[in-house]
Amino acid sequence: MKKAVLYDPKPDAMAMAKALSQPRDFDAKTIIRILPSLSSDQIMDLRKEYRVHVKLHGKGINMAKHIRLKLGYSAFGLACYVTALGRFESEAFWANCYYQHGPSRRELLIESLIGQSNATILEIKECFRDSRYNDDLEKCIKAEVEANKFQTAILTALKGQRQSERDPLDENLVQSDVTKIYHALHSLEDGETAMINIILSRSDLHLRAVLRAYEDIYKTNFARSMLAKSQNIVGETLAHILNGVINRPLRDALLLHQALRDSHTHAGRCELLTSRLVRLHWQPRYLDQVKSEFRKRYGEQLEEAIAEEILVTSGEEEYGKFCIELARNSEAMRSDLVSTPLDNIPPPPGSTGGTNLDSADEHMVKVVNSSNSPAPES
Repeated sequence: MKKAVLYDPKPDAMAMAKALSQPRDFDAKTIIRILPSLSSDQIMDLRKEYRVHVKLHGKGINMAKHIRLKLGYSAFGLACYVTALGRFESEAFWANCYYQHGPSRRELLIESLIGQSNATILEIKECFRDSRYNDDLEKCIKAEVEANKFQTAILTALKGQRQSERDPLDENLVQSDVTKIYHALHSLEDGETAMINIILSRSDLHLRAVLRAYEDIYKTNFARSMLAKSQNIVGETLAHILNGVINRPLRDALLLHQALRDSHTHAGRCELLTSRLVRLHWQPRYLDQVKSEFRKRYGEQLEEAIAEEILVTSGEEEYGKFCIELARNSEAMRSDLVSTPLDNIPPPPGSTGGTNLDSADEHMVKVVNSSNSPAPES
C-alpha cells in the first residue's frame, strides 16, 4: 500500500477563494481541478482552511454555501455544492431535499440511506441540518413522508442497527428467515412489514444465504417474487438492497446508466447522476469495480458515456467535465489511507457466498421507476 501523502489545504483554499471571488463570474477550471480530486476528509480540511482565509464581518465563510451562492442552482452548481459537502453531509442533503422535488425523486432518499452501514447512518444523522426539525433526520422523515410502509422502511434504516458483516453466518436464522419471507409473500394480508423487518436488518452475507436457500427450497427467485407482490415504492426499496446483495457493483453501474440514458427530464438526470457519481467518488476502489461492470455491460468507458450524454448531447461543458473528473478516480484518492468502513465494503466479484456473479443478470430484478410507483399501503 502506498503511504498517504499529507494534504496541505492552504493552496487549494486560496485558489478556491480566488475562483469564487471574481465580481461577475467564477473560475470553473480551478473548481473542476480541485474539488473532484479530493477525498472526503480532504474536503473537510479544505473547508476548514477556507474559513480561515475567507471572512465576512470577521466570520469565516462556509465554502459549500459560498459555492451555492455563487454558482446557483445549475447542474454544475449542484455538483460542485454536493461535492463540497463531503461524503456524509451530501447524503444528508439528498435525504432532506427529495420531498421538496416531488415524489419522482424518491430515489434520492432510498439511495442515500437504504443499505448503508450502521457507521454511515450515524454520520449522516450527525450531519443533518434543518432547523424546522431541530436537526433531527428521523423527525424530518416522520413529518415529510406519509405514514405508510415506505416510511417504516426508511425509519428502520435510520435506526442504524443492521447486522454486522463480521457476524458469523447463523444457519438457523437463515432457515427461519426463509420460512418467514415465504409466508410473507403468500400472505393475503400484510406481508411487506415482515419483509422490511428482515431485509433491512440483516447483513449482506446473511441475505445472500437466504436468497440461495429460498431458491434451493422453493425453486423460484425471491427477489422477483417480492417485486411482483410489492409493485410500489416499498418493492423498489427492498429491491435496491437485494440487487446490492446479488452484485452491488453491477447494480450501481445500472443506476449510472439509467441516470445517463433513461432519465426523462433534464433536472431529474442532473440530480440522479450527480448523487450517484458523488456517492461512488468517495470510495475510489469500489468505483473501479463499478466502472469495470459498466464497461462489461455497455461496451464503453463510464467517462466516454458521460462525455457523449453531457458534453455532446446536452452541451453542458462545465457540468460534463466535472462529472468526468469525479469518475476518473484520481490517484490521490486511491492512495488516501482513509478507507470505506468494513461493514460497507461489497464482496469482490466471484465471492458472493451464494449467487454466482457470472449469472448475476438472471438474479437481478428490474425495479419500477419510482415516479410511476404507486404509494404503499399504510
